Amino acid sequence: MRFLILIGVLLALLGSGDVSARWPTVSAQQLRAWLDAIDPPLILDVRGRADYRAGTIAGALDGGMDPRGYLADGNGGRLVLLLPEGADERVTDAWFARLANAGHRVWILEGGLAAWIEAGGTTEVPEFSYTRPGSVPFLIPRGLCEGGEPSQVFD
Repeated sequence: MRFLILIGVLLALLGSGDVSARWPTVSAQQLRAWLDAIDPPLILDVRGRADYRAGTIAGALDGGMDPRGYLADGNGGRLVLLLPEGADERVTDAWFARLANAGHRVWILEGGLAAWIEAGGTTEVPEFSYTRPGSVPFLIPRGLCEGGEPSQVFD
């Protein structure tokens, strides 16, 4: 009997379509409070370049749409995903796996950009659709430069 109840609960969770049932979420109001903190989370917009360029949360980075093409910095920390409306669960799973493997604690913004705007959050039309050196901490990987040492560290 317990086995049947467990199966029922798992099917309900997997088939519910409710993002919060599978992945941790954060409300727009809570994200606003986090962004005012001393150590704000990174916001990664994975809605695609066109949507990102049309307007995003101020300070968000364009992660593209394919998690295989995004190279997390490996420093971990809090990270909030801005997903496209109606995001596929397999894609969301892939983003979570990619970012969790890099040590990030990941949340999804409940209601996406629409909820952010409704909560009074600021948006911007980014000047660039790629990450500029110096806008986030990263270093050139060892072995890519002569002598096997990074030629320059950006922070």
